[in-house]
Amino acid sequence: RARSRNDGTSNTWRHSLEEYSQYVDREASSLPSQLQEATLTRSRVKTIPLFGNDGAIVPGVTFVKLDCEGAEIDILLSPNAREYKSWRDVTHLVFEWSFTKEKRVDVFHRAQKNLQDAGFHVFYDGQGSWWDTEPNVIWPFHSDLVVYAMRTNKSS
Repeated sequence: RARSRNDGTSNTWRHSLEEYSQYVDREASSLPSQLQEATLTRSRVKTIPLFGNDGAIVPGVTFVKLDCEGAEIDILLSPNAREYKSWRDVTHLVFEWSFTKEKRVDVFHRAQKNLQDAGFHVFYDGQGSWWDTEPNVIWPFHSDLVVYAMRTNKSS
């Protein structure tokens, strides 16, 4: 399960859009309109790790759009994220850093450093103190950050 927001709100798209959604996962709930009569059906989904022999990154994959509802934080902070070989043939990476789940800028910088250690050049746009490397800086905005990373594949 991905991290919840800093305020304790559950981290799912369904929870964030609950008042607008036709999906309901509780009995006797009132719906905003009669048009929303569907109920939530839970399905088992097989998950696989990103890295490793059984992971999602397989030889030949060069572009990754990482979108894991906040789990990007833990993935990019993992020891595997800083190893060149973990990313195999990946040369381009795009992800959203969720400052609504992790507001400490130094944690973002640790993930950025992992990617740099794996050979990526990391780019992001924004304003304010996000580039500040002082300890204990808190993200001052109400938005997340889209991050782009690229590297040259050693086998090229």
